[in-house]
Amino acid sequence: MKRSRSAPAIGRLQLDKVPKSKNEIETLITAELRECQDCETAWGVVVVAMEGDDVANWTVSQFNRGESSAYACDQALQRIVPHYQRLYQLVQKH
Repeated sequence: MKRSRSAPAIGRLQLDKVPKSKNEIETLITAELRECQDCETAWGVVVVAMEGDDVANWTVSQFNRGESSAYACDQALQRIVPHYQRLYQLVQKH
């Protein structure tokens, strides 16, 4: 069965993505980042909402590498973030 391309989800839930809060996405990305070589001591990432993208309604605006390699963390995030953007939609949870 061929899936149709999803419409942007700003203001509404995309059914093919799991809704996650800002903190949940940050925690998931940081955990995966710390599993990458030379990124074990990364402190975390900052997720921000964004509009106008057909794939995701959030992105990582910055990261704190801690004592890890900035280059290694940047390279890892370039792989990690797009993957998570396909899986998770940023929502406000009360």
